[in-house]
Amino acid sequence: MKHIRYFATASALALAAPALADDVKIGVVVSTTSTYAFVGEPLVNGMRLAADEIDAAGAWGGHNVEIVYQDNRSDKQEAIALITRMAQTENADIVIGPIATSEAMATGPVAVDLGIPMFTTATSPEVLKAGPWIFKSTETADAYMAPVGEHVASLSPASCFLVTIRDNEGYLRQRDVFRQIMEESGVAIVGDESILAADTDFTALSTKIVNEEPACLFVTAPPEQAANIIIQARQAGLDPDTILASDSGAGSQKYIDAGGSAIEGTFFPASFVSDASDSAAAFSQAYEAEFGKAPDIWAATGYTMMQTVANAIRNAGEDVTRESLREAMAATKDLPVVMGQGSLSFDADRIPSMGGIVMQIADGGWSQP
Repeated sequence: MKHIRYFATASALALAAPALADDVKIGVVVSTTSTYAFVGEPLVNGMRLAADEIDAAGAWGGHNVEIVYQDNRSDKQEAIALITRMAQTENADIVIGPIATSEAMATGPVAVDLGIPMFTTATSPEVLKAGPWIFKSTETADAYMAPVGEHVASLSPASCFLVTIRDNEGYLRQRDVFRQIMEESGVAIVGDESILAADTDFTALSTKIVNEEPACLFVTAPPEQAANIIIQARQAGLDPDTILASDSGAGSQKYIDAGGSAIEGTFFPASFVSDASDSAAAFSQAYEAEFGKAPDIWAATGYTMMQTVANAIRNAGEDVTRESLREAMAATKDLPVVMGQGSLSFDADRIPSMGGIVMQIADGGWSQP
């Protein structure tokens, strides 16, 4: 069954390869605890599922591959220390991680200095400026937030209130893209407030939101925090007809569980929809069978990241080195994946393209509006 699932997602790849038996080590440095655990847990699950299927299919290009997983506990300094250890002590050939833009901005220069490819989930393209060793799995906010902004604008709200985390460049960029589309569409911005990732009491903020009577409320923050903001705004008297919009974190089960009925109707960008293709459906079935729950966007991202690295390993030559892996990663083109429109390519700036989909929270689940 694992062979079947893998071939369903990567039938276009040349899986046959000579027994080269070169040793390759993949280091995974992602947060499975603390702030970014909502990304890290499903991300690692997706990676493990992909690795198992690649093993079963013999699809590492004939190489012997070892994967080392480490939790940086949503801490930038820990991420730096672990990536340094992966490069210098573990002798890893490539690192997958870290998660947040803030973490990647701190670790990117380190990976470049150490000469090791780093494949992060960071949303901001700023992380790529550290150098050619850095790759990202997420499309830029300009690409994935635009469809959400355009959809909300098409509903003709008179005004919108924005709430953003100010200590994370990725969230700020998401806000900027959404705001620009609102302004260009003639939607009045009646509030643009920022918070910290550690904030939990939004009483004063909720009062500001309700006093402005916005037709639209856009919140870009980690899912449980975003849900908490909306709940408190509802409790303060937010109009039940207010249009809600958020970032891809709203596609997390944690957002639904934390927000309950308060977050119903939220529009958000999705890079993964379980029934968008045969391969996505096969992955979803396999993931649910393995972990007892449906995959979210981050599970699909982890699965796709491991497949992308496996593809690079297959194409890196007989003697797999950090440099040959870097070159193979940069050359990724039309790789069959379960995300977006089903194909992943990196452009000349190492920005991935897969295509996004606007989704909405409905009846405790997700659907296309």
